[in-house]
This record gives sequence, structure tokens and C-alpha cells, in this order.
Amino acid sequence: NLPRRSSAGIGLLSRRGGGGGGGGPMQSAILDQGLNLVKDAIAADNAGEYQRALDLYIRSIQYFMHEVRHSKNEGLKATLKQRVAGYMARAETLKEAVSTGTKPGSGPGAAAAASAAAAARGTGASAQVQSDEKAQAEAEEDQNFDLREELANRVGLASVKSQMLELEHQLALDKRRREVNPKLPPTKFPHLLFRGPPGCGKTSMARLIARALRKLGILEKGHLVEVQRADLVAGHIGQTALKTQAVIESARGGVLFVDECYRLSHGGANDFGPEAVHEIMSVMERGDPCMIFAGYDDEDMDHFIETNPGLYRRIHQVFTFPSFSIDELAKIIMIKVEKSGYKFEPALDRAEAVSRLLETHTSPEQRGRMNGGIADHILRNAKRHLDSRLAVDAPVEELLTYSASDLIRACADVPIPPGAAATLETSSGGAVAAPLGMVSAS
Repeated sequence: NLPRRSSAGIGLLSRRGGGGGGGGPMQSAILDQGLNLVKDAIAADNAGEYQRALDLYIRSIQYFMHEVRHSKNEGLKATLKQRVAGYMARAETLKEAVSTGTKPGSGPGAAAAASAAAAARGTGASAQVQSDEKAQAEAEEDQNFDLREELANRVGLASVKSQMLELEHQLALDKRRREVNPKLPPTKFPHLLFRGPPGCGKTSMARLIARALRKLGILEKGHLVEVQRADLVAGHIGQTALKTQAVIESARGGVLFVDECYRLSHGGANDFGPEAVHEIMSVMERGDPCMIFAGYDDEDMDHFIETNPGLYRRIHQVFTFPSFSIDELAKIIMIKVEKSGYKFEPALDRAEAVSRLLETHTSPEQRGRMNGGIADHILRNAKRHLDSRLAVDAPVEELLTYSASDLIRACADVPIPPGAAATLETSSGGAVAAPLGMVSAS
């Protein structure tokens, strides 16, 4: 019943067998519809009806990807993925031909797609081995992990810390309930939303949650997979679904941390970002991996939530991260200096002194845009200024001691946020608007 060989050189899936894993008739109505569509696509392709063939290929890919997501037949899923790669390659060839008014080629595009798919599978296997080794090392480190102690060592974020401890407490109680009554259903992995400015510790808190969930036995591995839009979205038809599925699979047993998630809704009418969101939503009910969506606490995040109500319904809890205060930034800087093996001169040995220096020599815009990140900027710059004033044979004490001058000059080198005037506080309390590079480091 197969049509003659199409120009795509990729043939048609059989309705029986599915490439192993059962060998019986395929009963899925969704799969049957996909097979009918791709059969029509190949016929249209052979007849030179390229626009119609393109539309049919795209629709068939959607049906096949649904089957890949939901089928329990691993052999069928492997076969479908391989064939879909060929269909996607042909669809891209037709798309290019239709847009340029040229005649599409045949054969090599599909062959290249198949080779690329095989290479991707090899890469995925290697990445999985690395992920397993990392998870094992982290498990050994977690033997004495205590979330409360870890949070106590972090500056600020009191409301977030309270939420995290409350979440851990609830999950620990659920674990004990299952121990006394094994008939209770297993606890589903919590999916979370992190909102807050950059540099406020969202990623580091996600790592702590992953470790806490692993210690409770809720996560098998407890590793954290950090991704952004570019890691999920591809530029060609159907490829976003496969790319996102590969990422989700790599995060199984751990936490998938989607940073700047609002960018998945910013691509316009022909963007593939919503396809990635759809793939993510399809596994959220399963609960594995645990999903954490992160972004700023602004209109972009509001838009992302409004345009993806199905995803938002699947989120268990929202964490809102506040900006760090000047005093908290001063404490962060002092902790970083101590951990690095350096120290401040006596005039700066108290957090209050560092806090006053920050207030005088950095602007609210800089602190607001960078938050905790400004500490790394300042210390990187301070070391450069320390090095510039020391001789190689300088006394050991001086080699490891930052002066107030080093810190003031370091603050002057912190970039001014685009479109924002740097407001500098003078020592007398008056405000002066000036480029930071002109601040005196007396």
C-alpha cells in the first residue's frame, strides 16, 4: 500500500511493528492520523504540490510528536523520532523552496538529518554519563547537607528562606506519612516559579532545593540542569519539540531550571517558543523532573504567565526574591573577601564602613540592576587596582590587603546601566549626578 518513493527519500512508517517493542498492530488514533497525513504529504510532494506537502508534513510531525510524548512503546518512540527527523528535514527543504520559488532537491537533506539525529543521540549518551557521574559526586557531598544551616550562611532573602524551609518541612512530613502507610501515593515533585531581579540568588537557591529534594528521596539524582531559551528553541520546523524533549530527559530525576523563561513568549506569531512551553507542560503532570521557572518580577513575567495559563496552573508555589539592601551587599562583599583569602585594611573591617562606601560611590541604579552581582564586579576591579600599586616584592601583608582607595576606584569602574544617570552620594549627603569614572579616589 505504500506510494512510490517520494522525493524526500524517507518512505512511510508501517502500521505494524513500529520498529520493535511489541510488534502488534498500532491502535492509536493519533498515530493513524499522523500516518494518513504523511502519506498525503508524500503524495503531494511527488505531485509537485510543495506548499500543500509542507503543510501536511508539519501537521503529521505534530501528531507523531504527540505519540512520542505519550507512547509507552520505546521501540515505536525510537522509530518515530528517527523518521520525524527526516520529515523535518524535508519540510525545511520545501519551506526554503516555496519561499524562493525554486524546485526542492531530494535525498541528501533527509540523509543529513538522519546523520545529525544519530550524532545527537551519541552526544546525548555522553552527556548522560557525565550527568550520572556528577550526580554521584553530589550525593556523596550531601551526606551532611542541612538546608537550614546552608540558608543561615546566606545573606538576606528572609522571606525566601522561610518559604524554602516550610516547603522542606511539608515534604519531610509527606515522606514520613508514606513510611507509616505505604499505600499513600508518592509525593509529586513540586514545580516552582522564581521572580526577582538579576543577581538576587535565584540559581543558587535552586541548587539548594535540588539537594534538599534529593536528601528527602523525592529526587533520584538531584542534579540541576540550567537552560535558557536557546537551549530549548530551534530555528526549524519540529526541531524545538525534539530539542526540548532531550533537555527534559537530561533533567529526569533532578531539577530543570528554566532561566529567563519569559523569553519563550517573546518571539512573535511564527516563533517556536510556545512549542517548547507545550513540551514542558506535557511532562509537568508526571512530576519528573521538578521544574523551576525563573525571571524578573516585571511585566514580561506577567505576560508569560498570562499567555501560558496551563503552565501556571501546574506551578505549586511562587517565590518572590527581593533586592539586596546596601547593608546586605556590604556583608556579601566582606564574606567574599574573607573566603578568597584577602582582607580589608582596618578602616574597612566593619560592614558599616563598607556599606557607607557603597552608598557614597555607587548609584541606586547600579545596585538595583546588579544586586549581588555588583560584589563580584567591585572585587574584580579592586584586585586590579591593588595589583597596579604594588611591587612584586611587596610585603606579604600588603599583597593580601585591600585599601579604601582600591575599593573606591573599583566602584568607579562599575558600569553605568544603559539609560540611567549614575547618582552619587557625596560624603556631606548631597546628591551629585556624574560619570563614575570621574569620581575621586582620595
